[in-house]
Amino acid sequence: MKAFFKTGIFFVLAMVLSVHGVQAQSKDRKDWPRIVTIGGAPIGGTGYVYAGGVAKVLHEKMGIAASVEATGGPVHNTQLVNGKEATLGGVSAPAVYDGWHGLGWAKGKKHQDIRIIFPMFNTYFQIYALKKSGIKTVRDLAGKSLGVGPVGGTSAMLWPRILEIFEIKPARMVNASSSDLNSQLKDGLLDANAQSVGLPWAIISEIETTHEINILGLSKIEMARVTEKFPFLSPGTVSKGTYKINKDMDIETLTFWSFFITHKDLPEDFIYEVVKKVYENPEIMISTHKSARESRPENIIYSPLPLHPGAVKYYKEKGMALPEKLLSAQ
Repeated sequence: MKAFFKTGIFFVLAMVLSVHGVQAQSKDRKDWPRIVTIGGAPIGGTGYVYAGGVAKVLHEKMGIAASVEATGGPVHNTQLVNGKEATLGGVSAPAVYDGWHGLGWAKGKKHQDIRIIFPMFNTYFQIYALKKSGIKTVRDLAGKSLGVGPVGGTSAMLWPRILEIFEIKPARMVNASSSDLNSQLKDGLLDANAQSVGLPWAIISEIETTHEINILGLSKIEMARVTEKFPFLSPGTVSKGTYKINKDMDIETLTFWSFFITHKDLPEDFIYEVVKKVYENPEIMISTHKSARESRPENIIYSPLPLHPGAVKYYKEKGMALPEKLLSAQ
């Protein structure tokens, strides 16, 4: 398996460290990685930008060179980290849950050498269509063309399965980046665009300036049917005022958390320091992407998988009572 897409652009921070810094690290931290590779997401995606904040923290606060690689997203990052082809990576709860259990995309192969280290942000399922299409509910997607994001992303993995629960069959589902799908929708080549992204989604904010759209929500009954089958999902709300279209009303939808992962063999003291420095420097993280406001220790309880021992040490030092399921694989 190729470690990264050939078209991936390296985002490298401080590849040239001082000689003194390198010597000190190799002497005092012999088992620490000297260069950290971070699996991000497709270029321009939230996960790619967010990972840049982690790379900056590693460089400025730990003296470690880090590179963020353009990848296919959570599924790809799960494979890369599990295979030691990336040191760290951003993953969604649905993608990493399936990887751990050998479900869905994993096709029976369990990826259980990965460990969660800290939460990234909550993600909201969002679907929009041009108002003139007449699409107002998910039921209206039957027989239509639907964008579901890039191959390997959580949207591409989950939206088909969600629609299957409702017995909704689009005429076709299209894989591409959010911006490409948005362009196709505006050009009349696509009926709707379904993604799982943070709030606000810039694509919706942008298209609202030139087009009238509908945003499709889910009923409480529909959400209950989905969460019964997929326990890593939960109900959520796109609060009124998030977009022009919902200035006076909330939109009910599904959500899931994303996390940073590492390999179980990474040194405990190294991962402890990574987690500590990320939490100690919220200004760096938030200035990189505002979704990092949700990267708080208390949100680690939403992890669907066990934590790395270095992360466990940090949370216990903070006096947190961790659920047994987060400790079971140590």
